[in-house]
Amino acid sequence: MSKYDVFELVTHLRKCPDSYLKPSDFFEEEGLNSIALISDTYRIVSNNFLKKDFKNPTDFDLKLIDDNHWRAIHISTWLLCHQDFVNNPQIENKLYQFWFEELLKATVYVKYNEWISDDERAEEMVRLLLYCCEIIPYGENHNEAADKLSSINSEERYRVLKESYEAHERIMRIQREMAEQKAREAANVYGRE
Repeated sequence: MSKYDVFELVTHLRKCPDSYLKPSDFFEEEGLNSIALISDTYRIVSNNFLKKDFKNPTDFDLKLIDDNHWRAIHISTWLLCHQDFVNNPQIENKLYQFWFEELLKATVYVKYNEWISDDERAEEMVRLLLYCCEIIPYGENHNEAADKLSSINSEERYRVLKESYEAHERIMRIQREMAEQKAREAANVYGRE
């Protein structure tokens, strides 16, 4: 297929092996060595297997990453093993932003298993990676890609739902207050008679 076909990348992501779903070794002794997995992914993407230094958060910051975020990173390393990303050194310096900034924001709203069990969340991860790597998906232009990412963005969806819920709550509060006011007025009229 064509390079960076969203459907193909989502299909690949949804086939993520269970071994990538394990917790980080920061949380379990038998967990995945997250730093080694990230380093190996950098090597695969850059096609430089002798490189030793990679852009990672400090040791202190690495320990602050929660289990859900680590597992999302693990899943994303599987996505980055797709042939479209292998031997693609121009995206190497963009992976840090994807893993430790954009994916961090998304994991507040998405549990790790949803990245592979839910079609929309899988597409969100694919599109978020492509966005961070400044890659336009096959068959789309810049505006179409931005619109599609925005339409499935978990953070944005949560914000809209929250605003909708708050607006609904305001309407309900006003209706209660109006009903109470009406009841008081009726009681006052009844009390005067």
